[in-house]
Amino acid sequence: MLAPIVIFAFNRKAHLEKLVKSLLLNREVSETDLFVFCDGKRSENDKTEVDNVKTFVQEISGFKSVKKIFREKNIGLANNIISGLNEVFSTYDRAIVLEDDLIVAPNFLNYMNSALDFYADKNVFSVAGYTPKIQLPENYEFTTYPIMRNCSWGWATWKDRWQKVDFSVSDFSTFIADKNQRKKFNASGSDLWAMLLKQQLGEINSWSIRFCYSGFKADMPTMYPTKSFVINNGADGSGTHVGQTSKYDTEISFEKDDFNFCPSTKIDKKILKNFKTVYDCSLFRQLINYCKLKQYLKKCSSM
Repeated sequence: MLAPIVIFAFNRKAHLEKLVKSLLLNREVSETDLFVFCDGKRSENDKTEVDNVKTFVQEISGFKSVKKIFREKNIGLANNIISGLNEVFSTYDRAIVLEDDLIVAPNFLNYMNSALDFYADKNVFSVAGYTPKIQLPENYEFTTYPIMRNCSWGWATWKDRWQKVDFSVSDFSTFIADKNQRKKFNASGSDLWAMLLKQQLGEINSWSIRFCYSGFKADMPTMYPTKSFVINNGADGSGTHVGQTSKYDTEISFEKDDFNFCPSTKIDKKILKNFKTVYDCSLFRQLINYCKLKQYLKKCSSM
């Protein structure tokens, strides 16, 4: 059984059209159920764009089935994804997740479903469709590599992994006070513990960093492809969460379907080092984050 596709959309009809068009180039779509969760308008300024998205979604065809969910009010991306996937996982045991500003390769669904099948009983938290453009070791033989960091740009997971996520981050106080745990969490990017701190302080609202932390706590990596099956079409200044940047540009894969999946325990130190470099903060940003941490810990100690 093929995993359903779950798309989260808001107010960018042109981006969503490109995503759906790219999905329809995948041969598996006619046997794949599609869910589209559309967030509501934030204000009257969004009404026209949000209505345009709704109109387009009503006309989507070519999939096995299309279920459209239109939020009556704006609940934000994090809440839309968390509640949406809770709904999907009440029926399905796995799902492929996309946001409206992505474009996928013609063999994206084949890769994602194949990876979901292969890693279903392995120690893996999720499967990524996107990878940053990093240098790989010469003669690297696998289609995938493990990283202890999730991917939010075209990904998939299983119901039992999703149920492991503690969105309240109930052990946060213990974690953030532990220097060794913070260092270990940052092994795949020096931005990670700082994002979790900002989440708990209410400065951001991210499902992704909480999902990432739960994978870290479970010691279950995300499997990334060596060549990307997804490109981000939203780093053009049109989005809420990603500004205009070319930092995450990558080359989309048109590889054949003979995937050679890497064991989840086979960590390549060179790949990890190159991957981490993409997501590391500047020294100035790290200093700001450390000051924020010291303020938080000082406040906690005085309570």
